[in-house]
Amino acid sequence: MKSILVEVCAGTHCTMMGAMNIMDAVHSLEEFQEDTPDMCDIQVRAIPCMNLCRDAAQGPFVRVDGKLIPQAESESVMAAIMARCHQLDGKE
Repeated sequence: MKSILVEVCAGTHCTMMGAMNIMDAVHSLEEFQEDTPDMCDIQVRAIPCMNLCRDAAQGPFVRVDGKLIPQAESESVMAAIMARCHQLDGKE
């Protein structure tokens, strides 16, 4: 099965900016995965501070299979996950 790694910065700033809400949204895809066997396996991990917001308040930061998403929101992260899943399926 194709696997996608979603890394959510769990540093203080990113957490205050909504990183945990993003993690909850990504975890909600697990229910969708059960009903859709062709869907990619999504692994979500909280990671230590990426030290990317020192100069500018652009958090929260999320990486989807290594692609950085600054000022991430649940919708943009979900869109990136779905786009990556389609890429792995060869649909794009």
